[in-house]
Amino acid sequence: MKILIVGAGAVGFNLAKQLSKEGHDISVIDKDQNMVDRITEKMDVSAVLGMATSPSILEEAGIKNTDVVLAVTNSDEINIVTCILSYKYNVKTKIARIRNPEFSEKKPFVHQNGFHIDYIINPEMITINSIMNIIGTPGANYVADFKGGDVLLRGFSVPADAPIVGKKLADLEEIEYTDSFLIVAIQRNDEMIIPTGETEIKPNDNIYVVMAKEALPFFLPMVNRRADEVAKVVIYGVNRASLNLAKKLEDRKIGVTIVEPLKEKTEEAASVLDRTIILKGDALDIDILKESSIHMADFFVAVSENEQSNLLAALLAKRLGAKKAIVLTEDPAFVPIINSLGIDVVINPRLITAGSILQHIRRGDTLSVVKFQQSEAEAMELIASEHSKILGKPLKEVHFPKGAIIGAISHNGVMKLPTGDTIINPGESVIVFALPNAIEKVQTLFSNGKV
Repeated sequence: MKILIVGAGAVGFNLAKQLSKEGHDISVIDKDQNMVDRITEKMDVSAVLGMATSPSILEEAGIKNTDVVLAVTNSDEINIVTCILSYKYNVKTKIARIRNPEFSEKKPFVHQNGFHIDYIINPEMITINSIMNIIGTPGANYVADFKGGDVLLRGFSVPADAPIVGKKLADLEEIEYTDSFLIVAIQRNDEMIIPTGETEIKPNDNIYVVMAKEALPFFLPMVNRRADEVAKVVIYGVNRASLNLAKKLEDRKIGVTIVEPLKEKTEEAASVLDRTIILKGDALDIDILKESSIHMADFFVAVSENEQSNLLAALLAKRLGAKKAIVLTEDPAFVPIINSLGIDVVINPRLITAGSILQHIRRGDTLSVVKFQQSEAEAMELIASEHSKILGKPLKEVHFPKGAIIGAISHNGVMKLPTGDTIINPGESVIVFALPNAIEKVQTLFSNGKV
């Protein structure tokens, strides 16, 4: 497939890297010479210097025979215009990253007024939903919901006193509700492991669990001896994302305090929030954090536009008593570094955005793609069509790629865990966790042909 990516920042770079590995013909447009040089040095793709709002630049990048346009620059306006121009060149699928909620939350307006955008991806909305899911899942440091909403993916850091520490995965079969969850991956130090029944869970492992939605309350005690309800959240930084987050927390009757150094931003927050306490000051100031009652905070959420301040403020907040810290970083390279410093949750909107885009252009019927922030592994929700190669025989007879595992199969909203005797039927959705070298092989199994 011929894919044109507009914008060579973190999102565009990661998409170009992933899609070129999968064998697609990739072209990239960016107005920054350094970005163009970086992408041509790192991978075998065509890169054009210029503005994608120029028809001549689009034509130089091969727009006339392009199947998919991914407009992922930092400018909503450029992304919108790029999609409009792409429509004129008969591009079949046009995807735009758009932050402005007036567009992303009013899709009929976009489709009915000649914008010609097939899929809108709003990084802020995805980020806020991720934070809310983490806050709503005691002990979780990673969350993702699959398309139907009945199957969840949750990540947990396993404390030393967790009931499952020292147990092999096979031992968990004796526990009630084990037919409703499966540990599909374990992050141990820098290694991502696909576990077997003999794999033992160790303290400080990060485990990733696929589970039925109704099984979550029964699984949580296995990793948290004591899970308190969230009563207070302190947010650092006023911007569109933090204001929307505070509103959602207010709706859940959770106490919120926002710390912001700029007076005009505190006034903006005060004008739109009803029950949030707003403090003017720097979150690196110990006195300000104490004034926010940081020692009572269940979560400290650092989402300011200064990434260094986010990290330092989060570390300080934890030292002063905040139970957990969430840090937002725009640079994917910072994710493992920040994790290594003891921050509980690191959220990278650009990687989340890349995953949301991939689901629309992958081979076969792909409902969801979740990219893991500490590795290039993925969880994919795939529909088994009537011509998928994986159909018609027990899984133990399928040459399933090493480095991948089927986490769950869903049919009409009912989740079941796979066994060697399981036969996948047409129309069932299958959730697969795969390491980077297995992703393309997994996609092949769900495409047409013979196993």
